[in-house]
Amino acid sequence: MSADLRCPDCTEPVGAACVNCGAAEIDAEGFCEQCGRAQPASRDRMEWDLSVVAGVADRGRHRARNEDSMAFARIGPETSPRAVVAVVCDGVASSERADQASQTAADAALGVLASAVLDDADLTTANADAVATAMAKVTALAGEEQPGTAPSCTYVSAVVTSGALTVGWVGDSRAYWLAAGGETPSRRLTTDDTVAAQLVAAGMDEDDAARVYNAHALSSWIGADAGDVRPHVMTMRPVGPGAVVLCSDGLWNYLPEADDLAAKLSTHAGQVRALAAATDLTELAIELGGHDNVTVVVVPVPLEVR
Repeated sequence: MSADLRCPDCTEPVGAACVNCGAAEIDAEGFCEQCGRAQPASRDRMEWDLSVVAGVADRGRHRARNEDSMAFARIGPETSPRAVVAVVCDGVASSERADQASQTAADAALGVLASAVLDDADLTTANADAVATAMAKVTALAGEEQPGTAPSCTYVSAVVTSGALTVGWVGDSRAYWLAAGGETPSRRLTTDDTVAAQLVAAGMDEDDAARVYNAHALSSWIGADAGDVRPHVMTMRPVGPGAVVLCSDGLWNYLPEADDLAAKLSTHAGQVRALAAATDLTELAIELGGHDNVTVVVVPVPLEVR
């Protein structure tokens, strides 16, 4: 999420906090004045909190830079928001300027989806428009001399209202519904656009498909070399409390099952706390190896300021 991004009703951005103790006192050299922990570079670790939605994007332990991006907004009054719109994009590491591609796509898609909510537009059409806009913006980043390494990324979005959620995606970033005591059980909401997923859809055993060469290679993505791309879109109406979680594969490679993620979901008095949940899931992925960049955006349901 860009530092100057506001929701359509002028939400103020949240300042930096220590990644270790949460204190807001960071000195000019980047050290926490409370615990002394050195803070990561701005893009190595990004945290944003709007109460009804929060996200964390971390470089992880092994990547040279963070190529994940996120963008989100609260639409409507702070105490009773009309909707939350969130986007996560994961830059394709084999492409050039993957970090720029993912942030460009996330920001472009967020603008289209937020406008659609304000206009009460059809969200299936809005996702198609969001991806088309992101495609145009990311394509413009490509160099004509090396089209095979054009900047590219994945895309997953969620529009969450008081009664429903709509998810759109291209690639292998995922969305989950994680129950927190409600009637609607936890479930994964997306299907990966990968070679392995295509083989499973054709009837191959999931374990066998995972062992195929290039099993995790993308079959659809956002970028100048992506061809004709149309997002998948699904809508559901969960009953009871829980959370929508958008994440890059830096999380789900370690915990791919919805029930396992739900078991790690931070709650307080039966309610999901967005920033605590996003932070805990990110830190868990890092503790389990942190092989890739990790991005987690959490939208608690129902939409209430906590």
